Amino acid sequence: DLGPQGIRVNAISAGPIKTLAAAGISGFSQILQTYRDRAPLRRTVETSEVADAAIFLLGPAGRAITAEVLLVDGGFHAMGV
Repeated sequence: DLGPQGIRVNAISAGPIKTLAAAGISGFSQILQTYRDRAPLRRTVETSEVADAAIFLLGPAGRAITAEVLLVDGGFHAMGV
């Protein structure tokens, strides 16, 4: 409905990020380790990488992208675990 008005709607699905809020999640350290062990990049993502993805989507390079969920998770989503 918003496309004709030039409004694009996208989302970013980030992998787990070590934050103050995440520290309250029971077993979060194990979740981080699972990502490090199984993601193709063998690491978790950083907040700056999620910000870079957002800048891409908001900027001119993403001008033809809409209705997408960009997965910024080091490839973990592709592992089928």
